[in-house]
Amino acid sequence: MAFQKKITRQELVTFALLLFIYLAATLFLFHRQSVSYGGAYASDIGPYIAEMQGEDTGYDFPYPILFLTGRLFLSFTAPAHAMALAVAFWNGLTPFALKYFFDRFLRVGDSHTSKRGILSTLLSFSILFASMLYPLTYLGRYHDFEEGFLYRYLGTFTPNPYHNATYLAARPFSVPAFFLFADVLTFYEDEDRWYHPKYLCFSLSLLLATLAKPSFTLVLVCTAGIIMLFRLVSGHFQKWKAFFQMGIWFLPTFLVLLYQFKNVFHPGSDADSGIGFGFLTAWSLTSDNIPLSILLGAAFPLTVLLFCLLGKQRSTLLNFSWQFFAASLLTLAFLYEKGYRLSHMNFSWGYMYGLFFSYTVSLMALARNTLQRRQPGWQLRIQWAVYALHLVCGADYFRILLQGGLFH
Repeated sequence: MAFQKKITRQELVTFALLLFIYLAATLFLFHRQSVSYGGAYASDIGPYIAEMQGEDTGYDFPYPILFLTGRLFLSFTAPAHAMALAVAFWNGLTPFALKYFFDRFLRVGDSHTSKRGILSTLLSFSILFASMLYPLTYLGRYHDFEEGFLYRYLGTFTPNPYHNATYLAARPFSVPAFFLFADVLTFYEDEDRWYHPKYLCFSLSLLLATLAKPSFTLVLVCTAGIIMLFRLVSGHFQKWKAFFQMGIWFLPTFLVLLYQFKNVFHPGSDADSGIGFGFLTAWSLTSDNIPLSILLGAAFPLTVLLFCLLGKQRSTLLNFSWQFFAASLLTLAFLYEKGYRLSHMNFSWGYMYGLFFSYTVSLMALARNTLQRRQPGWQLRIQWAVYALHLVCGADYFRILLQGGLFH
């Protein structure tokens, strides 16, 4: 049955109010990051402003969406303001995408009241403030970097890195790409067609996500390739036609990726450039206890997974979210960029996408299990409590960013 939904007045007002608050808070942050205020509000937005103006930054940014948008705003405002508006614009589309897929998953259209729609709205915005866990004694405290700095992010990472503009610009495209492919996995082998509207929507979303920042795409392509090849081989190649009927929709993105990474694998590259392989080579620079870092970063989805396994309640979407997370974890654990980029840990962006989607799907599963009373009350309370801890830390972390503290 097609998804149909009537938006109630209360739901519309709730979404509009939260969207206004979210846009105001994030635009304030992005503006401060762009202007910098004497070195405070650390982020990577400085080189992006220079790139937007055509200056030589020494970096390669073969993902043009954010920079082209910034140039549009540049026609009527200052460079720093133009970039802040561009980031706020793309980042501000993410709540719409999340709301749509939360509504579908929770079957908001089946409810005759606005309560489920309002719940979907609250969950959609809450996931944008969830963050890694850290000691509760850190709450409300902040020290300058030279004075016993309290590390929160470094080595653990967050599903919401508000210091990375291109991650935020790509996210409104990555959300539909992720959920559309999860949907396609449920039927593509049973279809005998080269075209399907969902194939086209997925392909377009993935292409746009790649043109905004390829970190999400690298993880999704790895995940999709492994899943589809495993199905093909385990089915004794009987579904080879379906494999290609779906696979061709990756071609536009593959062509863009070849352009984006042409310098990385160029035969003339020196020994200190390109991609390196080594177990925890980059990650170990930022954490001396990586299992603990993973636990602090993914405590909520791990808790939801545990109780879903105990209750034998796994779903295709939940499975896919963990397959995606595993791929993101492995790329961070084994891949790194050589030379001066080693410390940049650029494969961590894919891992943070893995965190984001594991949080999102886990929250969807928990909300549905709560609404349908699929699990005992004590199990639900534990899961909501862990999520609440992530929100408390996330709100504190966002406060630090708003006040100009380091994201580390």
